[in-house]
Amino acid sequence: MRALLRGLASVLIALVLSGVALAAPARAGGGADCNIGSDQGDCEIHDTDPGDGSGGGGGGGGGGKPSTPLCSSFPNGVPEDPPSSDWIYIECQLTANEDDGTIGLWVEPRASAEQLARMLLARIKFRPIDIGLAPKGADAVALVGMPVWLWVDDPSSTTYGPASISAGGMSLTAKVTSVGWVMGDGAEFVCGKGTEWKKGMGGDPSPTCGHTYSERGTYTVRATTHWVAHWTGYGLSGDIPFQLTRTRQLEVGELQVIIKRGG
Repeated sequence: MRALLRGLASVLIALVLSGVALAAPARAGGGADCNIGSDQGDCEIHDTDPGDGSGGGGGGGGGGKPSTPLCSSFPNGVPEDPPSSDWIYIECQLTANEDDGTIGLWVEPRASAEQLARMLLARIKFRPIDIGLAPKGADAVALVGMPVWLWVDDPSSTTYGPASISAGGMSLTAKVTSVGWVMGDGAEFVCGKGTEWKKGMGGDPSPTCGHTYSERGTYTVRATTHWVAHWTGYGLSGDIPFQLTRTRQLEVGELQVIIKRGG
């Protein structure tokens, strides 16, 4: 059993619980019960990355994602031979420099409930949203004076929530509370999920989230999802905020009308 547990130490942020059932697969809707301690390996919640669709528009992800806790958060942890069978095996970061790697420690379940919640949070493979934007299409051009619609494209449990996970007496649910938009022309505002523009809706402004440009140019649109993960365990509870960012480029042009006079 000890050899098996040592092998599991290479699994990032693994919570190995002694003497429990096999790992349960992630349930539909972003929920999982993680009882890790068998040859089934780790338990994670993730969605298949759809790649760059028409709603994503390229761009990159951003910071703010939950990270591995520092080993200094668990001053009473031991590398092996835990004092009792209910201690939990975790991986923690040696220093603030991620290049220094991680080690495994046995920690008392009640020693740091919030840090254990952060370990559990790291099991959810969060991703930035895909930006929904009308006019649609990767090469679409918006027009000066015409409304641009904004929304969370194809939201899932790992891009918008809720995503729930539990293990070792801890339970956690994470969801997006708001989406902050930075439009590249000085405009900044906060929306919810937004409303997807569909064919036939015309050129009216979005009823929930949108923007109108006043000058032509190439703008970087930045969408930041603000998450809150609420955790409970061992008679305690708390919230862990974090954020993820996606960007995309938007070309804004001017509609030109050419009037020809008859000769």
